Amino acid sequence: MASLVYWYAECTDDSDVYSIIGKTKKEVKAQLAERGERGFGPIERKVFQYRDAYDMFSWTTSEGGGRGCGMTTNVVA
Repeated sequence: MASLVYWYAECTDDSDVYSIIGKTKKEVKAQLAERGERGFGPIERKVFQYRDAYDMFSWTTSEGGGRGCGMTTNVVA
């Protein structure tokens, strides 16, 4: 199984598609500074495991998928 790890700040006042994601916490912090922190939740480290590209596609496009899919491994303010 492969794992995808990413950083996420949930958009709290609109759709999840406007949530901020990044490969690093630093990227998400920079986007929050640029867009303003109001309307976003705390920065979270997310991870999900998948078997292959189709499994990942199925997971991320399902009803429970989206920018915040996967398991939160820690919350960093």
